[in-house]
Amino acid sequence: MSNAQTMLVCGMALLACAAHAADTSILPEDRRMDWRPGIPGGIPAYPVFANVKAAPYNAKGDGQADDTAAIQKALHDCPEGQAVLVPAGIYRLTTQLDIAKGVVLRGEGPEKTRLVNESLTKHGISICNYDNPVSTRIVKGGAKGSTSISVEDASRMKAGDLLLIDQLNDPDLVELQGQGGLCKWAGREDGKRAMGQLVQLAAKDGNNLTLNRPLAIEFKAALAAEATRSTDKVIAKAGVEDLYFEFTKKHTDDTSSIKIWNAVHCWVKNVESSRGWSYGHVTLKKCLGCEVRDSYFHHAHFYGSGHGYAVLVTAQSTDTLVENNVCYHLNTGPQVSSSGPGNVIAYNYSFRTFGRDYPETNWAHSDLCQHAAHPFLNLFEGNQVGTVCFDFYWGSSSHNTLFRNAVDMRNSRIDGAPMTQNLVGFRLDKRSRYNSALGNVLGHEGMQGQYQNAGAANFGAPLVWALGHPGDPDVAKTLLRHGNFDYVTKQVQWDPRISERKLPDSLYLSAKPAFFGQHAWPPIGPDRAPMVGDLPARERFLKVPAAEREAQDLLYLGEYQAAAGKKAEASAAFQALLAKYPSSLFAAAAKAHLEKKE
Repeated sequence: MSNAQTMLVCGMALLACAAHAADTSILPEDRRMDWRPGIPGGIPAYPVFANVKAAPYNAKGDGQADDTAAIQKALHDCPEGQAVLVPAGIYRLTTQLDIAKGVVLRGEGPEKTRLVNESLTKHGISICNYDNPVSTRIVKGGAKGSTSISVEDASRMKAGDLLLIDQLNDPDLVELQGQGGLCKWAGREDGKRAMGQLVQLAAKDGNNLTLNRPLAIEFKAALAAEATRSTDKVIAKAGVEDLYFEFTKKHTDDTSSIKIWNAVHCWVKNVESSRGWSYGHVTLKKCLGCEVRDSYFHHAHFYGSGHGYAVLVTAQSTDTLVENNVCYHLNTGPQVSSSGPGNVIAYNYSFRTFGRDYPETNWAHSDLCQHAAHPFLNLFEGNQVGTVCFDFYWGSSSHNTLFRNAVDMRNSRIDGAPMTQNLVGFRLDKRSRYNSALGNVLGHEGMQGQYQNAGAANFGAPLVWALGHPGDPDVAKTLLRHGNFDYVTKQVQWDPRISERKLPDSLYLSAKPAFFGQHAWPPIGPDRAPMVGDLPARERFLKVPAAEREAQDLLYLGEYQAAAGKKAEASAAFQALLAKYPSSLFAAAAKAHLEKKE
């Protein structure tokens, strides 16, 4: 091992020792891990390399000129570890911006720096490198907790590589055939390796590899465990921060507003993203230790399957932190889909979710979601949302934890009336097993409903726990429930087999996070007074004037209907905006649409 490799390994070990792990002892050993998501030491602050309005880039920021080339040239020229500043202005984009190395695209705040993309194809902002896999069999060291493995042939691997550790599906856990069909994209070999974990190769000594993180589960020789170099070029420590981004039109391909792929320790921070297209406003594919935080994701150009997600964590992404975000008027909030372990979805606020029948919808879609085989060992902590669903549409999931969430089982239609279908607190469908739910608050004061389904559920009335739909009793049998309060029984339900009734503050934080400021922490739980306190993300959302938010909803509804060819419905939405909110910031756009029609 070289001196540089030795220093890297020792540095990682010191960092692990310095960070005090949260108390997870209330969970059985097979249901917990040392959740340490995100970027070690936090998001770095890069110095500014260039201002895109200055020479030689000369971006205009006037909303008229095409500023794509100017910003792209600055990103290309920027040295690693520095930032490209996009100062206040409206920047018209006509194609994708590419970030191919460890640099930052930084605005002066979402209210000042606005990137408006009018293209019909490609991602908005891409931090991506395509797969270039090299696989080798693991011959030693696949035990849970191991940081050292031996492989058959490591000749094409080097320190810093992103490695996928996976194995053939364990039939006791993994099911690829869901209600929607066969989930062939769940993992390598057409989904036959759905459970996988990403790690970074810290050092190599022949065929002996040192990993930056312990293995979260046992990867078994009997299931042909392998290590795969994901790509020949990993993008590390790149970010997008402090700006507004919008797709103005529907796309003709499957593209995200911000896509991160084959990346380590990259981030999205303080970004407002409006009107996403497919998958997530932010999509993380094969990402390790990335962060999406302090942002606001809202509205979509389509609300059907595969569209209008806030943040999508997929393709075995591991140790992702999705924290302190607002998700509004989407198909779903944060979602893990065919993810690896160690991802933490925490302290997010999600409100108003719609499905493919938008805007004529009465079915409450999930705010927090697990979707597509086989997410495992993920933590959902401290979120305030309407409904939660671990579905079976594309297969199974297991060993995930719901801790101190407030799930109020409310959602509203476009006209503001309450939805009445699929109002479920925790919906854990078929083959969603060995999950844990602790310290959650479910429902709201005065609600009427059912505590738990017996067999298949029809979802026609409020239901606190929907377990095993459409008929898997093992979901309930393997579920650990402890210390949850609900507004149907009006009681805290404890597991009599667990003597410990003191809930830890967090399962991934050792102390109150700085972004909570003066707010009480933890904010949610039956041991708190009130049981649901102030969440910083919700407080930020409520600072947006309701009239402006509702005017924006009407403008986007009108444009949605117009894009669908429904001229009368579009006109009605624009007219409603002008009648209700004539002095709104969005009134001029509605008037322009109506005048254009005339």
